Parts: sequence; C-alpha cells; structure tokens
Amino acid sequence: MDSEAVYKEELVIFLSKCLSQNRPFYAFQLPESEEIKIGTQKETKLVSYQHLFELGGKAGFVFAPFHQDEKHLSWFIRSDIFLSEKDITKDSLQVLDALEYNSERRDLNSETHVSSQEEYFEQIKFMIADLQQKKLDKVILSRIQTIDDSGKTNAVDSFLKLSRVYPSAFVFFVVIPSAGTWIGASPETLLIADDSGVKTMALAGTQSLGDRKMEDIQWARKEIEEQAYVSKYIEQILSKHELNSFIRKGPETVRAANIVHLQTSYQLSVVPDFQKLAALVEDLHPTPAVCGLPILQAQKLIRKQENHDREYYAGYLGPIAANGSLSLFVNLRSMKVLKDKMALFVGGGITADSIPEKEWEETCLKAQTLLNVIRK
Repeated sequence: MDSEAVYKEELVIFLSKCLSQNRPFYAFQLPESEEIKIGTQKETKLVSYQHLFELGGKAGFVFAPFHQDEKHLSWFIRSDIFLSEKDITKDSLQVLDALEYNSERRDLNSETHVSSQEEYFEQIKFMIADLQQKKLDKVILSRIQTIDDSGKTNAVDSFLKLSRVYPSAFVFFVVIPSAGTWIGASPETLLIADDSGVKTMALAGTQSLGDRKMEDIQWARKEIEEQAYVSKYIEQILSKHELNSFIRKGPETVRAANIVHLQTSYQLSVVPDFQKLAALVEDLHPTPAVCGLPILQAQKLIRKQENHDREYYAGYLGPIAANGSLSLFVNLRSMKVLKDKMALFVGGGITADSIPEKEWEETCLKAQTLLNVIRK
C-alpha cells in the first residue's frame, strides 16, 4: 500500500472515530488546496458566541447560522487537536480514543418542510410583486430538497468525494451535536485575511456549463444586474470600514465543476486587526447573495415566505487562528444529514425579471452538484 493510501485510510478512521464518539469536530479543504485539515477539542462542551470579536486570540473553527437566535447559536470549536491529513498517525488515533464520549444528543430531526414546485412558484410570484413595486431590488428564495437515505450514504465518504470533485470550493464537514451534521462545497468566500492581505467576493448568477467552452458563456440581463447588486453592496461595506484601496477583478465567469457563476473579487494589501475584521464580517453577513437588497426588507420577506428554517444554511463557517488570520466562507451547496434522509438546501436570487420555471431549474441544478457526487 502506498503512502497516500495509508494516510487516506487513517483520515477515514480519524473522522469515523469522531463521528462514533459524537464529538464536535470539523474537517475542511481550502480552495485550490489538496490538503484536508481536521480539528476537535478535548472537552465536549462547546462555546457559543454572539459577536466574532469575542474570539480574538483563539484558534479554532466558527459555525454561524443565517439568523442568530436562541434556537440557532453561533458556535466555536477549539483546535485542541488540529492535524492535516498527512499528520494523522496511530498515536493521533490513540489520543482520540482516550477522549470522553459525548452523550449529548445529536440533532437528527427529520421533520423539515419540503416545498413543492407549485408552492415555490407561488412564493416567487409573491416576491416578484414586491420587487416590481420597487420595495426591494433582489431577494433570495431557498428551499429544501430531501433524498431518502436510510443509512445508504456514508458522511465521511461524501465529504472526501466532494473534496476531490470541487478543488476550487471550500469543502467542509462539520459536526456539532446541537446543530447537526453538515457537509458541503461552498463556492463563495465571505472573508479571508492573512499576512498577504484581505480577500472577499461578490458571487451571483448560475448556469450549467454543459458541453460549452467558458468563453462561450453568455449572461442574461437579470443575472448581470443581480451580480451587480452584490458587488455594489460589498464595495459600500468596504468603504464604510475605510477599506477603499482595493483591487477589483471582474465580473468574470468562474467555474465550479459543471456549473459557472459570475464573480467579482476584491483584494486589499492592508490587514486590519482581528477586532476590525470581526466588525467587517458582521457587516458582510448575510451578503445580498444569500439574502437580498435592501438587507432588512429582504430578511423580512424571507421570513414571511419561506416555510422552512434555514438553520445554518447561508450562514458562515471556517477556521480562525490565534494570530487573527481567518478564512470564512458562506454555507452554500450544503446538506444536513438527518436520521433517514439528507436535506439539501438550495436557493436562488429573485428579481423583478425572474421567471419561476427558470428559478426552479436553477435550484435543481445546484442540488445536482451535490447529488452527482454523493450518489456516485
């Protein structure tokens, strides 16, 4: 057996042990990286936080909901044990074995609302009416698609498959007993900050690449305007935080496996301290790409029209370091593992020009990015 096969096998064992111990843990692969990193804390009791600045000087992983409330808290998993996949040894596995079993019940509740196509169309029509009256510029409508599972899908295997198929995405596997088991491959950066600077992006618009070449992709007015709304908002937030000297690239077509998006990226050479970065994150979240514009009106309309709980879908997650660096991404292209099914969360941007049938097709396309991998 070659060395790569050995460490892959030990990675599977490590993740499987974390699952069997019901531990809070995380595993992720950063975009354009081939290295999976894993972390867990020795104690099973987690720390929740209200504001990101509370975590200054700490190292670990944050997992925040779309809307924070008493039911859905923002969680922090300390990196008491933090390894890359190649660092896992028999000693690492023995350390894990010595940790206490977490008796807290894991959230596997299978009761979730699944919108029919008819219901989704009605929700879109209601939203379009508000958009045409200029009450909003854009709003994101999401839905849940479930697939019966009955134990057929191996969570560890699904995560590893996603890491291979989507190397340009932030691929993640997070277990927090009270929040559930989440797996995904997010294409959207919320905020990255390290010694080289600060990065964020405006991402919107979705098409299937199919047999076309990237240079043959054409975008409709609706998609161009939708992405422009997000870009304008990001620039306003950067300006509010006196981060005006950014380099903007785009909008350009970017690829995620067989799907393409419109993206504008922003890069700054200046690196604010963690307190300022935390304030920036709180202003960026939720982005118009997962909520809409204006933000408050969009949130109100989402609560009125969506019949399901977004939970941690469209929230943010990622690692933070004690030195203040962070890599945070939007929780998109994700699914929650339930007792006897998988709940896939998908959504799309609705504007005054939206066509319900096309919006439904877009959500099906996004769901397929996960289904194509986990059902292989």
